[in-house]
Amino acid sequence: MAVVMVALLALLALAGCEQDDGATVTELEAGDTRTGSGSASGTHTGSASGSASASATVAAACEPVGDAGSADSTQSVVLDEWSVDLDSDFSAGTVTFEIQNAGQEAHELVIVQASDAASLPVQDGKVDEEALDEGQFIGEVGAFPSGESCMGTFDLEPADYVFFCNLVEEDADGTLRSHFEEGMHTEVSTHGMA
Repeated sequence: MAVVMVALLALLALAGCEQDDGATVTELEAGDTRTGSGSASGTHTGSASGSASASATVAAACEPVGDAGSADSTQSVVLDEWSVDLDSDFSAGTVTFEIQNAGQEAHELVIVQASDAASLPVQDGKVDEEALDEGQFIGEVGAFPSGESCMGTFDLEPADYVFFCNLVEEDADGTLRSHFEEGMHTEVSTHGMA
């Protein structure tokens, strides 16, 4: 039975360890959880059965995106209530963003190609990532906790971009609070490689 349990837990751990390239939109709210469970039974000179489950908060840990080793340059990003702070003009290419969550809450970083935040489609307090034009969504680094850092590597052509946190959370009184609508976005322009 112990061998079955160890094998089951190893499979659950591997299922959660896929490398994220940041190109897929994650439709999870802050505080949501991902769970997995499994069970196994078998007989040999007796029978054994067992089950295991795992649960993790979406913002439980940083999940780096992309290959930092392929980057042409590195840019620092600081997320805080209610700002996204980074150099607003840098060279295009493959860029690794070293992201620090200096806020008190979990935050994420979403990158879209757009001239400004006001031009983005917003629905229910968040940018409707599904309504963006094809090729406009560049990628995202999912929510990670306060006080931690994470990295994301993305290919950026010379263009205008909006960097933002797209989390919407419910306060204790039931009020929804949109990080984007609180002003957690910034416009960035990249230029030809130096």
